[in-house]
Amino acid sequence: MSRSITTGVAAAAIASLALTGCGASASDVPAFEEIEGDMWESMAASEAVAMTAVLPEAMSSDAAIIEEMLGGNLSDLQIYGSLDESATAIRLGEDQEPIMSFFGDEVYVSMDMIQQTMNSSMAEEAELEGKYLDISDDYDAASGTVDVADLLEDMRSTAESGGADEVTGFDFSQLQSEGSYMQLDMESDDTGWFYSIDGEDENAIMNGEAEQFIGLASDREAPRLLEIRDGDTSMDFSWDDEVEIPQRPSEDQLVTEEDVMGMALGQ
Repeated sequence: MSRSITTGVAAAAIASLALTGCGASASDVPAFEEIEGDMWESMAASEAVAMTAVLPEAMSSDAAIIEEMLGGNLSDLQIYGSLDESATAIRLGEDQEPIMSFFGDEVYVSMDMIQQTMNSSMAEEAELEGKYLDISDDYDAASGTVDVADLLEDMRSTAESGGADEVTGFDFSQLQSEGSYMQLDMESDDTGWFYSIDGEDENAIMNGEAEQFIGLASDREAPRLLEIRDGDTSMDFSWDDEVEIPQRPSEDQLVTEEDVMGMALGQ
C-alpha cells in the first residue's frame, strides 16, 4: 500500500538552509549517479528521520483543518520517527506535541487538535489538554498507517524506477550529473552537495534562482538528503540524534470516546 505524500502541501517556500558558496569547484563533487545508491542505503540504515513540510496522504482530507490551525501555512508540518521500530508521529512544529502518532496498527490523535476543530463546550474542557484518543479500531484501513521507514522505501523504489516520486513529488531521474559544493551556514563547517534539474550552479541556488534541486550532506560514507526544493515547495530532512523518537501516550494521557462524550454532555 502506498504511503505517498501529496505534492502540493505548501503554497509558499519555507526558510531552510542558508546557502553560502565555497571555494571548492564542482569537479570536487561526485557525480550524482556515483553516490545515489549510497544515498538511499545510508538513509535506510539511519536510526531516525524527520521530514518537514510534508503531509501524509492519510491526512489529506484534513488539510483544510490543518491549514486553519496553522493560519493557512503547512510549512511547519513535520513527520518524524524511528527507522528501527514502528514509531512515527506528525506535529505542527518542532517544539509542538504530536497531533497524530502511529505505532504499527495503533493510532492516537491529540485531543488538543480535536478541541480546536470542534465548536462545542468540549473545547473548553481543561481535562482534555495533553490527552490522546486511541482511534486504532476506527482509523480508515484504506488509508493505512504512516511509517517513516515505508516512506523512505517508497521514495527509493519510485526514484530508482524513474518518474516523479510519490512521497516528495520530486523526479530524481531528471537531476543533472554535475553538482555544486557549498557551506550550509555561516556558523558551522558543515557542507553540502547540491544537484539541480535545470543545471543551475551554486550561485543560482544561493540566490534562490534555481527551482528544482536537492541538497545532500557532503559525506561519502553517508550522503543523506538535507533538502528538496521543487518550485515553491521545500522539504527539509533531519537525521538520527537530531530527531525525537515518538513515545506511546501513557495510560494517564489516554481518554476514551465515552470520556469525550461524557464531557461534551456535561456528565
